[in-house]
Amino acid sequence: MQMPKGSAMFRWSAVVLLFITGLLDVYYGNFYAGFYENLWYAMGTIYIFTAAVIAANFEPRFAQPAVFGYAIFLFVLWATTAFATGVGLDTIAYLDKAIEALLVVNMALLIRSSRSPSLLR
Repeated sequence: MQMPKGSAMFRWSAVVLLFITGLLDVYYGNFYAGFYENLWYAMGTIYIFTAAVIAANFEPRFAQPAVFGYAIFLFVLWATTAFATGVGLDTIAYLDKAIEALLVVNMALLIRSSRSPSLLR
């Protein structure tokens, strides 16, 4: 299956964003999270694993929407718990969620570009 050029750009930028977010989550769990560090390790590991899956282009019709939904789920979960409890309202957490917001937009564009039929075929 051949992908259009724009779709490849979105795919590789998603891989970079996923990898950065995964490393940032592992770092946050190691230095900042306190009681919830294992949760941050799990989130970071999932992001790094999905970066490899997206890079390999393995089952894109499943993996891309799954990453999109996972990123939205974690963003909403963080927003509700952070603003309700006051935990996770530091610079690293804000940077992580800003990258996640970029990832959500990038994944939406990737899903849209990889699903649309090409007019040149």
